[in-house]
Amino acid sequence: MAAGLPDGMDALALVRRYEPVVRYTAGELFLPMSVEAYVREAALWAVDPATGQSATLVVDHGKLDLDRLCGRANASPNAQLQLRYVSGALNRRQLRRWRRDPDRPKFRSTSRFAAVGLFGRLIDAVFRLSLLLRGRVPGGMTAAVHQKYRAAADGEPIPYYAHVSTDGGYVVLQYWFFYAMNDWRSSFAGVNDHEADWEQVSIYLAPIGPAVASRDGAAQFEPVWVAFSSHDEVGADVRRRSDDPDLTWVDGTHPVVHAGAGSHSGGYLAGEYLVRVEPPALARLFGAVVRGRELLFPWTRGRPRTGLGIPYVDYKRGDGAKVGPGTRRPWTAVLIDDATPWVRDFGGLWGLDTADPFGGERAPAGPRYNRNGSIRECWADPVAWAGLDQVPPTPAARSQVRIERLAELEHRRDQLDAEVTAQQQVVRRLAGAATFAPRMIARRGNVGVELDQQSGRLRELRATRRAVIVEMENLQRIYDDRIDVPPHAHLRRRAVPDHGPRAAPGLLLRFWTEASLSVLLALLGIALLLNLASAPLVVVAAILVVTLVEAMLRRRLLVFLLGVFVVAVLTLAIWLFVTNLRVGLGALALLAAFSLTLANLRSLLARR
Repeated sequence: MAAGLPDGMDALALVRRYEPVVRYTAGELFLPMSVEAYVREAALWAVDPATGQSATLVVDHGKLDLDRLCGRANASPNAQLQLRYVSGALNRRQLRRWRRDPDRPKFRSTSRFAAVGLFGRLIDAVFRLSLLLRGRVPGGMTAAVHQKYRAAADGEPIPYYAHVSTDGGYVVLQYWFFYAMNDWRSSFAGVNDHEADWEQVSIYLAPIGPAVASRDGAAQFEPVWVAFSSHDEVGADVRRRSDDPDLTWVDGTHPVVHAGAGSHSGGYLAGEYLVRVEPPALARLFGAVVRGRELLFPWTRGRPRTGLGIPYVDYKRGDGAKVGPGTRRPWTAVLIDDATPWVRDFGGLWGLDTADPFGGERAPAGPRYNRNGSIRECWADPVAWAGLDQVPPTPAARSQVRIERLAELEHRRDQLDAEVTAQQQVVRRLAGAATFAPRMIARRGNVGVELDQQSGRLRELRATRRAVIVEMENLQRIYDDRIDVPPHAHLRRRAVPDHGPRAAPGLLLRFWTEASLSVLLALLGIALLLNLASAPLVVVAAILVVTLVEAMLRRRLLVFLLGVFVVAVLTLAIWLFVTNLRVGLGALALLAAFSLTLANLRSLLARR
């Protein structure tokens, strides 16, 4: 469990020493704001879980502050509370006026559909339609929140909320940032929108040796790990070592965070991150298709997959506003902990609750709580949240762990040596008995069965001993400092920017990838409305035409034609097999002969 700082350490000076620099994408509408300013303009709504009725207004806009918010939360501990910054979305006239505002930050997008194929665009359309059937933030909400935020935040200091604790030998500095809106979907074609947003950066400090006299105690510690809250990174993947080349430091103590446009998730490297959301079952199916394509057409290996996946771009360009040390926008530091009233008492949602069953469009709870009222793991157990329970904080602690583990392994190896020797004797006695026993008795009797069992036990002991020896050798090499552990060794998946194809997609390709699905659906709709008997053939022909045009624009016409040929041959073979078994088997035999000849020719050419 996390605990407070050691005596004599100045928490405020410590968090100021390591406060991050946040770089935003040009076009970002929302920077961090104070919770006081947000609550001052917000209204408080409540749902009684006993009745399950719709939310009712508790405190109207302009009549709320943090003290009153905490009082209402304590007075109604069972109510489901939510703050609402705006009373509703802008109407069409107001929205058009907001869009024409010359002072509104402007964003330059990238064609996300150019990175995926037709199936991915179809799945994306289904996802967009699903928003009509589940809870979502209404259109025009972003504009309404932005208008109010810009008026309230103009000239106001930009704060972060710092939570300092100790856990597992680390001193953990958490920097929480509060935003009035997550507008990733509406402003940047991302996954979701939700009113209000909480994001955080965690810096893990470890002692560097004997205590050094200093005013704030910071000289006794150094940063060893950094973790940015992100969408698709959990556990060990969320953190980076302080010497990781992906991580940039300003003045040696301030990590640089590239905040996602609208999403505000943290990125270590500046760029555009292509996020493909793939349903697992379809991902496996199309993975098999891709492997088959690469087997038949080896020159397609290594090419990016464009067939499946809902495409989203998380823009973390870092070319917009910048906040933090060395910029024109300094931070205002605010310390919070478990005793801070609004952190402790208000467990409701900071924004509109859309009741989205998937959770993506619902407002978040505060820094201490999850939406269900439980305490966040990253708040209470930041070391476990970043997968650091298995990582000692200092080199001395790591060496001690290795020494203790080596001693355990040496003891275990000695035990296994004795067990293997003893088991050898057991197996040899049974083998001798089986040798001199009659053949039928040895095969069917207890001696043969027991010999098999004890031989298997001996193999298991030997395998365990080999594994112990390998682990001892690896630990000894690390202990002797003959191996430098790479900074990315702990990562299962390293998130890096995906800048798409080597060359930027052409205007025609961008236009076609945006319009092709509409063309295909229009042809399908016309065929169905006219009740054409050949509607299935019209659909197949439309798909072929759409994919043919796209293959030409992507300069993959030959691969497309070969793929159509293979699909046609396989379809014909299946049809013949179903309708005429003899002809079908003959076609399959010819196809097998062709494949075998092709493989043999490849092998012959490879030898030369």
